[in-house]
Amino acid sequence: MKTTTVLATASAVAVPVLVLSGCAMPWSDSPSDKFISAVNDGNWEDAAAQTSDPAAAQAWLSDLDDNIGDTGLHLESEDDTSTVTWTVPDGDETTSTGTLTTGGEGTVTWSPAIFADGLSPDATVSYSDDRNYGLQILDRRNTVQMTWTPVTVVTATREADITRVAEAVRPVIPDFDVADAEARIADAGDSPVALFSLRAEDLDRVGAALTDLPGTATREEGRLLADRASSSALDGGLTDYWTRKLDESAGWTLAVTHTDGSPGPVIGSRAARQVEPVHTTVDLGVQAAANRAVDSVELPASVVALSVSTGGVLAAAQNGAADATGTPALTGLFPPGSTFKTVTTAAALSKGTVGPDDIVDCPASVDVDGRTIPNDHDFSLGQVPLHTAFAQSCNTTQALISRDLGPEDLRDTAAQLGLGVDFTAPGMTTVTGSVPVTGQGAARVESAIGQGEVLASPIGMALTGASVAAGGTMVTPSLVQGESTASDRNPGPVDPAVVDELKTMMRETVESGTAASLRDIPGLGGKTGTAEVDGQAAHGWFVGIVGDVAFCTFIAGADSSLPAVELSGRLLRDGALDVALDGALDDSSAGSPDEPAVAQ
Repeated sequence: MKTTTVLATASAVAVPVLVLSGCAMPWSDSPSDKFISAVNDGNWEDAAAQTSDPAAAQAWLSDLDDNIGDTGLHLESEDDTSTVTWTVPDGDETTSTGTLTTGGEGTVTWSPAIFADGLSPDATVSYSDDRNYGLQILDRRNTVQMTWTPVTVVTATREADITRVAEAVRPVIPDFDVADAEARIADAGDSPVALFSLRAEDLDRVGAALTDLPGTATREEGRLLADRASSSALDGGLTDYWTRKLDESAGWTLAVTHTDGSPGPVIGSRAARQVEPVHTTVDLGVQAAANRAVDSVELPASVVALSVSTGGVLAAAQNGAADATGTPALTGLFPPGSTFKTVTTAAALSKGTVGPDDIVDCPASVDVDGRTIPNDHDFSLGQVPLHTAFAQSCNTTQALISRDLGPEDLRDTAAQLGLGVDFTAPGMTTVTGSVPVTGQGAARVESAIGQGEVLASPIGMALTGASVAAGGTMVTPSLVQGESTASDRNPGPVDPAVVDELKTMMRETVESGTAASLRDIPGLGGKTGTAEVDGQAAHGWFVGIVGDVAFCTFIAGADSSLPAVELSGRLLRDGALDVALDGALDDSSAGSPDEPAVAQ
């Protein structure tokens, strides 16, 4: 499908260099030279003043300005023949010829034909972009993920009764915010405000109820949209990427158009280039399953799943409560709580100060520099092997083993697993988190249990899980196949022997530890996390690795990790992840319309 959109921006045409007509000298003061100079400066009033019909000339020139948008024009004239060089927004140039004559008083004889032969008062020149709006975004199995979709935009002014509007659309927008809409309308003054857009199926349901409501109007537009079942926190970034692809491949047309809408001669054009569909790493089955999982939660909830073997994002889901704060699945920063113990334990094992079978203390609480670090509900295990303390999420053990770490060990180990690394991935914006350098004392032990100044996003914690599952080498996240992700650093891997020990502890966490309710999931390893927040309910986390999938579930204000573990169970038992869990797709299938496309 090819759609042509006419740009109608009223910006003045700016020409960087002024060149006067053929034989005229720069100091020439004739009306024709003044006319040419004013046209090339985009000064329509002064140009019109040099003509035989200033009112008609100014009206036509202003209309031309509206219709060519950001196209620049440069007029020259010699021996009554005028030449216009048109520079369209992407820098391409085309020319037209016309006739420029002067009357008895030396004024320019006004005629639109000055700018192109055949132009008349009922015709102008119009610029349009020619874009391939049919460009689709496909998931890794070549299923349509996002496509250009017609929508109806409903607008309202101050005369509208927004309560009646809300009642009319309640069947399709049950949470329409009346107060927010009224505030936006008040801020807009006399201008109409777009309230919402409706897909065709929604308009069929509520269109009759919206008919003839005072102060409301509709307009038809097109949007790049995903199916509701597989919408994602990734959609905004993918839309920006898709728009850039359209910009890069766009063609253009500069043509004569008549006031009755009939087309005239084409002055110049370039056809839009055909481009291949955009293939992402997303698995729509996983995305839909993640959406179903988060939609079962009232509190703000997010799920991010990655392919361990490729780093491709399989899903990034948020419920409506999370959507209200932006894209927390990708860019939200929260204390990760005990999920960060994977980093602390990896740092201690790497340093050799403790081993997985070493007996360690797990008292109910420890005091460090006046800061009391308690276990959840003040439980105490006494002296147990490190792997047991990890599986039971003993805060005090982590505080104690962190005393033997160096100031940079937590930061550097986190970076080895991708946390705190800045990635530039085409099609998405991510913030993984931040880990401070800490000296001996309270700040160190707070960081060791994922509190204090340690922050992470759901995708950042999913990335740590993926890097553990990948043997300790940092997994690089990606979204668009064929595009490369850059990072601000490339830390070396964690010792594979350390990672094997860590994976065993994560498996124990599921088999008999704090995530034991998930023990029925074959091969699952993970780490729970409860993150305290001053004056608010604690956040709940779970980071899991199973098969070729690493994932993170996060619920803001859940008060414990239990709801995140339950959310993970709904996701894993859904069945939609089964194929993804088996591993990456075969490379030979990439790009085939009948076979799955590999995540690069």
